[in-house]
Amino acid sequence: MLWVACSGFRLFGQNGIYADFTTSMGNFTCKLEYGIAPKAVANFVALATGQRTWLDLPTGVARTNAFYNGLLFHRVVAGFVIQAGSPNGQGTDGPGYIVPDEISPSLRFSSPGILAMANTGTNSNGSQFFITVASTPFLNDGYTIFGELSSGTNVVVAISQVATNSTSHPLTNVVIQSVAIRRVGTAAQAFDIDAQGLPVVTNLTTKIATIVGGVGITFSNLLYADNRLYSSSNLTVWTPELLGIDISTPTTNTVHRAIDAPSHLYHVAQVKYASSTLAPKTFFNRTLTVNFNAGLGVITNNFDSVGGGTYVYVSGTNTYTGFSSYNWFQQPYRGDLSPIVYTGGLPVMTLRLNFTSVAGGIFNGTAYPNSMPSFAVSGAFNLN
Repeated sequence: MLWVACSGFRLFGQNGIYADFTTSMGNFTCKLEYGIAPKAVANFVALATGQRTWLDLPTGVARTNAFYNGLLFHRVVAGFVIQAGSPNGQGTDGPGYIVPDEISPSLRFSSPGILAMANTGTNSNGSQFFITVASTPFLNDGYTIFGELSSGTNVVVAISQVATNSTSHPLTNVVIQSVAIRRVGTAAQAFDIDAQGLPVVTNLTTKIATIVGGVGITFSNLLYADNRLYSSSNLTVWTPELLGIDISTPTTNTVHRAIDAPSHLYHVAQVKYASSTLAPKTFFNRTLTVNFNAGLGVITNNFDSVGGGTYVYVSGTNTYTGFSSYNWFQQPYRGDLSPIVYTGGLPVMTLRLNFTSVAGGIFNGTAYPNSMPSFAVSGAFNLN
């Protein structure tokens, strides 16, 4: 890969898919690796062009306008990266859905100018991306690389050097004015963004009927669909509620809500995932066995049907039992026990479960002992 300080915008005669960025500080171009990271490239192209729907998180409306136009480089770290793709400009949101990782040993952070998806852990890509301004091999295998800078290096370097506050947000906004997608060559023209298994975002038709003590809201649910109920009393501020993802039949098609305002308005947004969605909707009546690395033992969690349960912890010759409470947050491809609270001597923990099958996967997290520093934990888990 060649790191050349140039300000040119277009490359002619080289086949490929290119993203031409126009920003408030100048222009640059990235070549996209659609052959190695087709999902990431298809997702980026779809968002840049508005060719597929994405979810406006504050309102729950499915939109098709060009996603990146007007967004900021919200995170800039000199000598490291520039990052963008967050509608709220804080780095805490995205397009309302998740795209799984595509990590390949043929794409490495071995030089500056690498374009990759930002994430919050395994299989959590959305719309946020970053471009490196230095060799960053410590990022290898943790992020999906889907392109590289091909021109406009001087602009990217200039963005990376702007003054920032304590949270790495530029003091003067650096704005993405537009992202144009350019295809050169037969193969690039033939690349089909609709054939890469991306999530499908829609707004559903709902039926609302009065029932005893409230209302019943009925919608067309599907397996592996992330359904979100939005409610408002004024059509201005909408409150979202995650209804969960059904990964087996039957699916939940009706939810009941109390009548708690003179008038209440509802609508449902749906994100349909492929059948690879594995994390369960609840842990009710399930057994989760957590095998810790570094010889830290095994916890067998037996969850009941009302949000509690019991556990057995075996470490060496020591056995602990007791009651546990927990909060489970289901996500596509993974979920969070945050926190899981143990009695009988075990510390409170937060565990992120990354599913590789419906029966288990690997986890990482943090343990918080009383009066002691927290420490990282990891290992494998089984779910029965």
